[in-house]
Amino acid sequence: MKVLRLVLLVGPAMALLRVLSVASAETDSAQGWTITNTTGPGQDVKSCVATWSNNGPNQLTVEALGGLLTLTISSPTFDRNKREEIISLGKAGTGTLQRPARVADQIYGITIDDEVDSLLEKEGPLVLTIKGNEYSFSVPNIPTAIDAVLHCVGEPTKAELAERHQLSFPLPSGWESLDMAAGCAARLKGDEVDTWVGINNKDQVLLMAGRKDWNFWGEKTELTLQIDSEPPLSLEGWKWSNLVLVLLPNDKDVDALRKAATLQWRLQTGNYSAKVHDVGRALDAAAACTREKRLSPPD
Repeated sequence: MKVLRLVLLVGPAMALLRVLSVASAETDSAQGWTITNTTGPGQDVKSCVATWSNNGPNQLTVEALGGLLTLTISSPTFDRNKREEIISLGKAGTGTLQRPARVADQIYGITIDDEVDSLLEKEGPLVLTIKGNEYSFSVPNIPTAIDAVLHCVGEPTKAELAERHQLSFPLPSGWESLDMAAGCAARLKGDEVDTWVGINNKDQVLLMAGRKDWNFWGEKTELTLQIDSEPPLSLEGWKWSNLVLVLLPNDKDVDALRKAATLQWRLQTGNYSAKVHDVGRALDAAAACTREKRLSPPD
């Protein structure tokens, strides 16, 4: 029988880091799971792990690192040299979902979107299919384990978030307001890529491109960004989950972005275009929301 390790990773997109955890004292509780605080020395973002053991060769782990959720599977039988693999997952009586998995050193990682999250909440064994091979995990209480590790790192559960007032701030037509771990963001959906704008904790402008079918580890990347007919900018960005992020500390570039109608992204995965409007107003609204959030006491 193949030995597998299944991991659910939760982490903030704005942190854009991959933490090597160091196990420490156990904390919290979830029936059938061992909850361990794995925050390492000097680690800015708390991490906690829930481990399920059924006295067999397979192991299921839930790790919290913030608000981003990733499902990872590892096995010594997996190819070390792969960069991407398609994984199918499902449960009895449900349809099958297919997701691209990023691969690093025999670890397969899947971004957990709303559909995958809903699947994990359903009863019954979780079945993963990789290259025609099926792997079944008869593990109860996965949502409970996720809640436990979220509490462990100080994050609210999904139920607690639902009870809170839904974040909303006024935006130009077509833009959506988003509540993120590090503040607020505004998103405009596009045909090729979505556009996100906001600010970081140093008030620097953040610009992001997102696609549902992207699936990245947290890592730096070289890219080119062209704003309308301005000269292309060669930038260092970050890839995380289904987002590519850049900082725009130059006032001239920020001014161009605020008036932009077209953004052209040239990435290692290809070229992508986004039609945008009212970026300046959307950025101002997201920035004001973020600054207000910093001053507001936690619930």
